[in-house]
Amino acid sequence: MNCRPLCLILATVSFAAFPLFGQVHLPRHSRYPNSPSNDPQLLIPTDQAQSCFAPESSLTGYEQYQQFDTYPQPASKGYLCIVIPAGKTFVIDHLFAEADYDAALASGAEWYLDTVLGGYEAMTGFAASRVGSATPNPHYTLSQSVHLAVAGGSRVTLIMHNYYVNTNTSITETPGSASFTLIGHWE
Repeated sequence: MNCRPLCLILATVSFAAFPLFGQVHLPRHSRYPNSPSNDPQLLIPTDQAQSCFAPESSLTGYEQYQQFDTYPQPASKGYLCIVIPAGKTFVIDHLFAEADYDAALASGAEWYLDTVLGGYEAMTGFAASRVGSATPNPHYTLSQSVHLAVAGGSRVTLIMHNYYVNTNTSITETPGSASFTLIGHWE
């Protein structure tokens, strides 16, 4: 019996497969720097107990959805959520948000619009501007013309907190009251 070809084949297969066992598979990160998998401030904590506004709709023409919250419970601070009615695609034409903070932020406010449908998540960042206020609290607004298509049934969350990394990596300032408005049309 000729063992030489069999040994040669076994050696080739062994050497080809051996490097596969040494590979380390790290957690998958998004190629986008401002994605929740790369930036912990953008992860919506599971204990936020946010209530998503779920409006009814005729799924035709132009519509406006608004969520307002004075955050009576600290666990919900910094997140406003709207569930887009299922059935068609909603195109957001204008995004408006405003919030009063307890103190001025150390740096400019950067808010994120997070859209989730099933396992797919998209994150878009916006710079909010500090404006004058009728109260002593610093007031920030965001008014932006956009063209963002959102599938019906998607959860749209505006993340409005100020986050910084220190010894305990915490969310340091969240709005005391806020509102979030989506204006758009159905396609």
